[in-house]
Amino acid sequence: MSPVEARVAAIAERVSQADSITAGKLVELLGNASYPMVILVLSVLNMIPGPPGYGGTIALAIITATIARLLGRPLRLGGWIGRRVLPERLLDRMVRQMQWLARVIAGISRPRLRQLTGPGSERLTGAFILLVSLPMVLPIPFINAVPNTGIAVICVSRINRDGLGVLLGGVIALVGLAIAGFAIWGAVMLARSVLGS
Repeated sequence: MSPVEARVAAIAERVSQADSITAGKLVELLGNASYPMVILVLSVLNMIPGPPGYGGTIALAIITATIARLLGRPLRLGGWIGRRVLPERLLDRMVRQMQWLARVIAGISRPRLRQLTGPGSERLTGAFILLVSLPMVLPIPFINAVPNTGIAVICVSRINRDGLGVLLGGVIALVGLAIAGFAIWGAVMLARSVLGS
């Protein structure tokens, strides 16, 4: 079993035993999990369609956790973000998708280009994830899946010490960021057209 598969299995066990999980409680359940593991969980959650405001809430959770990591503070989610209850069906889908992603990546991933997964690269990776996550706060449909896929690949690859996977995840995230940019531009143009008519 690869490192990421073992960690996903442990998280799945904790989630299955908990009741009424909020975003803050989910981070608490991860305990002393590494930053990549926390962001992996949140990014997979944000690939799953949810109720209104759900995507933005998870994006804010990713941003909050990333800023905390960059500042060297504990990974906690408080306030209304931390109190947001995560529906059980979404958590079930999250666990299944994480297990699937871990299996797929574990089958092709191996330690390589380790300078891209070491401690010296963590701040750069965090800053990149922060940049990619910012547009996802906006309530625009269908802009979360691709960037979060990229973020998830980055996190899984860091856990498996696969620098090539980190680069691949970065490319996927940048494609998602471009898609989000076009979607935001389209929404702005549509709003201007409607308001100007």
